[in-house]
Amino acid sequence: MGILQSIKDKSRPYRKAFNTLRYQGVDILRYIYGTVPANPEFKQLKKFRNIHKGQRCFIVATGPSLTIEDVNKLKGEICWTCNSGIKLFDKTDWRPDYYAIADGTVFRRIEPELDAGEFKAAFYNHKDIEWEGNNVYPLPVWVSLVMDAETRRVIPRPWRKKRMSSDISKKVFMGGNVTNVILQICFYMGFKEIYLLGCDCNYKGAATHSAVTGYKDDDKLAESADYIGWSMIKDHECAKKRADKLGVKIYNATRGGMLEAYPRVNIDDIFND
Repeated sequence: MGILQSIKDKSRPYRKAFNTLRYQGVDILRYIYGTVPANPEFKQLKKFRNIHKGQRCFIVATGPSLTIEDVNKLKGEICWTCNSGIKLFDKTDWRPDYYAIADGTVFRRIEPELDAGEFKAAFYNHKDIEWEGNNVYPLPVWVSLVMDAETRRVIPRPWRKKRMSSDISKKVFMGGNVTNVILQICFYMGFKEIYLLGCDCNYKGAATHSAVTGYKDDDKLAESADYIGWSMIKDHECAKKRADKLGVKIYNATRGGMLEAYPRVNIDDIFND
């Protein structure tokens, strides 16, 4: 037993190194091919394919430019919101059809206020969030290439390749913001016109969220926001390329902000026309 134990002890560092490489290899292949471990729950997402074929929708983000007055203009339209967008609900009778959340830290922060019954369907990141409900759906989210199996440390953000999924039941690429996730779902649902509102993509100012959706200590919601402005812009540039291939028109109806990947439109003009 002494000899065998000695051999095991000496070989332990090599076995550990082998396992680390093995797990890295699996993660690298998943990143290259954009695959996520199979889960029967993901199959239920197939029912959303082309359910809004040819229609238009509005994505209400939570940037500083968002106002209740603009949100009220969207009554009767197919709408999305995300994250702290639920803070709007005690200020207006407008309600979005769909909701998405992908950041586990944000989810745990606002979970007591989340009511899945407010939406036709709500989508969440299966890796970082546990959410139960009749109309909530886990997304097979692929976040980034993992370099170390133990620390889960990822490569620097500027090295990541931006991607958009063609089948949300198999994979959804997280990117730098939840709007990127929503756009992939919108493509899958068949929307042909998508309007963004409150999508400022600006984390350099004092305010990172709208006064009507923010929290008193918003800084806690953006603790991991390094490179996030850069990443968000790159996400939208990638989404624009995907939209062009699909024949989908995306417009930025945000009042101000830094997002210039899409043509700008005035929300007042949309409804006046």
